[in-house]
Amino acid sequence: MRRALASLTALAAAASLSGCSVSLLPRSLEGQGPAAHRGLPPVQTPGSYRPQAAPRPGGTITVGMFQFPSTLSPYFGAQAPAAPIDQALFDGLVTTTPDLQWYGDLAQEVPTVGNGGVRVTGSRMDVTYRLRPGLAWSDGQPITADDVVFTYQVITGAGAAAGVGQLGYDRVSGVDAGGQDTVVVHFRSLYPAYRSLFTTILPRHRLQGVAPAQLAGDPYWTRPDVVSGPFTVAELAADHVTLQRNPHYADGRRDMGILGHAAYADRVIFQALESRQAVLAALKAGDVQAGLGLTERELPTIGRMTGVRVVLAPSLSYEQLSLNQSDPNPATGGVPPWVDDPAVAEALDLAMDRPTLRSRLGAGLQLTATPISPQLAWAYDPGIGVPAYDLARARRLLDQDGWTTGADGIRVKNGRRLAFTLSTTNDQQVRIAEEEVLAAGWQKLGADVSIQDFSEQQLFGSYDQGGVLSRGGYEAAIWSWVTPVDPDVEFDILHSSALPAHGRPDGQNYSRCHDAAIDQALAGGRATLDDAERGAAYRAFQAAYVQARCELPLYRRLDIGVTAPRLHNFVPNPAPVGNTWNLADWWLG
Repeated sequence: MRRALASLTALAAAASLSGCSVSLLPRSLEGQGPAAHRGLPPVQTPGSYRPQAAPRPGGTITVGMFQFPSTLSPYFGAQAPAAPIDQALFDGLVTTTPDLQWYGDLAQEVPTVGNGGVRVTGSRMDVTYRLRPGLAWSDGQPITADDVVFTYQVITGAGAAAGVGQLGYDRVSGVDAGGQDTVVVHFRSLYPAYRSLFTTILPRHRLQGVAPAQLAGDPYWTRPDVVSGPFTVAELAADHVTLQRNPHYADGRRDMGILGHAAYADRVIFQALESRQAVLAALKAGDVQAGLGLTERELPTIGRMTGVRVVLAPSLSYEQLSLNQSDPNPATGGVPPWVDDPAVAEALDLAMDRPTLRSRLGAGLQLTATPISPQLAWAYDPGIGVPAYDLARARRLLDQDGWTTGADGIRVKNGRRLAFTLSTTNDQQVRIAEEEVLAAGWQKLGADVSIQDFSEQQLFGSYDQGGVLSRGGYEAAIWSWVTPVDPDVEFDILHSSALPAHGRPDGQNYSRCHDAAIDQALAGGRATLDDAERGAAYRAFQAAYVQARCELPLYRRLDIGVTAPRLHNFVPNPAPVGNTWNLADWWLG
């Protein structure tokens, strides 16, 4: 899956984790999570997954969530709140466990160079997947290689799937079926993140009769009636979705060793509630057995709760502020103060009041200076320290750079005021609190910061929809990046070739970053399949990232799980599959 930007409601696409093993956090962060703080448990990195078998199948599990999807499409206009439900309905070729180990899902195994599944010829690469024999769709029809070919055609063909774009798939020259169970994906060049593609396979026999131009609006996405996951849709209402056990899910899976059985629960109900606090109240009352979409702002309330199980784990996603590097800026027609003056970006970074932010949002947030998570130990650089808060140094930098303070307290240089607009989503209290803290800190620096927020749809809309981020219609903006397991995705976020534009509407370089050192490191990271060489490239990328300051990281997000004690096998997953990755294993004791 490509790297997706997330609303806070939907760290469903990635913010997911829990378990108990040796922490992968750097020593400087161990024990600094909201441990024992206000009754909260320590932050723990997931270990090997060892589920408890249900003594007997049956029962209904209710999951409470704030915000609710209007469509259950993983490709067409994908909605973040739909991700936990989609995970119960659709499977991909390969996926990951909570400790970020790849395993075959519909495929028998993960193709590698070592097992012969990946072959490199010159600059080209072929990846062969062998499907598990005997797999079936929920209507009993076989899942075959033709379904994978059809999925590729949906993603890349006429009427290409809105919301998926071509990231990664644009490196594919074709997909061939070699019989019923074998698929070969041909790449034009090396693509180390090949495992992140084909996360959802679509039923060819159900959808092939729909014209490509009509596929996005087909009723199938409102209520998918042929699926591959452990559950099927039994009822769909405005405020809830009821799923029932898929009778064919276990077909072909008995030898998997993980999730190789029919779902334990008879039914799972995803219930929409009016707020995150309402989700917590329903958990306390026993009306729901798990809560999704909880944020750091709810930690004080969670810490006071009794009669629930709380799991806190590090996420692959991180909250950050992007500084638009466009010259001129599409929103103002002018040049942002940091574009031609790097001392401004450094001063803004130093004056970001992260200590107050941590205090406001829960006191245990883990600061980060890099988009690559410590959980990806092979690519992470532990030598890059967390950002410092040093207002005095920030002031000295601007003084030395010629920014003088005017009578109104705002700095001026060559007749130009240190002024810019800060934006985020207008319906999330966490983000509003972040804006307040950052704006107050920058005002102490002598900056005039105004606020212009947008709806989630406006901010995160696609390029063709006129999205604010995609079109570059902002100066500074706060949001989270939800990252997949392979850091190659940074290429599509920060490489100068990935700017959204006519002809490349799916580019995700929303900061309009154009830094030679970043470009060189990211190109090196996708030029080889060797993890050691790739790790060196991504460590070079992280050093360049800190210097470029196209993004200013705030903190690494937490995955917050709150469940009834009698719910078994709730083990959050930091990968984009999210916290319902193993819904088939959930059962009530």
